[in-house]
Amino acid sequence: MSGRLTCSLALALTVLLTGTAAHGEAASDPVVYGYPYVSRCPGAGFADKVDRWGMYACNCTSYVAWALQANRQRIDWFVPGAMDARNWPHVARLAHLPVGTQPRVGAVAVWPKLARPFGHVAYVTRVRRDGTMDVSEYNLPSASGYAPFVYDHRVAVAPAGAEFIYVPRVRPRADRF
Repeated sequence: MSGRLTCSLALALTVLLTGTAAHGEAASDPVVYGYPYVSRCPGAGFADKVDRWGMYACNCTSYVAWALQANRQRIDWFVPGAMDARNWPHVARLAHLPVGTQPRVGAVAVWPKLARPFGHVAYVTRVRRDGTMDVSEYNLPSASGYAPFVYDHRVAVAPAGAEFIYVPRVRPRADRF
């Protein structure tokens, strides 16, 4: 076999067996569209409406909670009243979820010092070969030049200053008869 064909077969087998492509890219794109509060944005604010996850609608935490659920990842670790973005790594550690410094598709990116005192979270949708990442988010702090309470998808974001929460998928429940 040629080297190119062997490499292509190896990549196809990796995707088939693990569900991921090379360099941490997902074999299929994560769900990032369909946030249920979009019709209320950008009119929402910090005290406007509490969503079904106990977060304020149209804020970064609400969007990432939705993205985790939409991608069948655990949300049972949320602590009502303690989910400002800056607290997410601490709450994740209390729930024994792994936290690290390397981006992965499906991870929660947390910038605890951004938008003080709240911090900022985003959902990692792609990790690039150069170590940067693409993220989907709501309510990126306006000091960055973005409009508040609006969806954004940023590409080639440097992971510097971020922590990452590696949230596992929900395990399917076995039906009991």
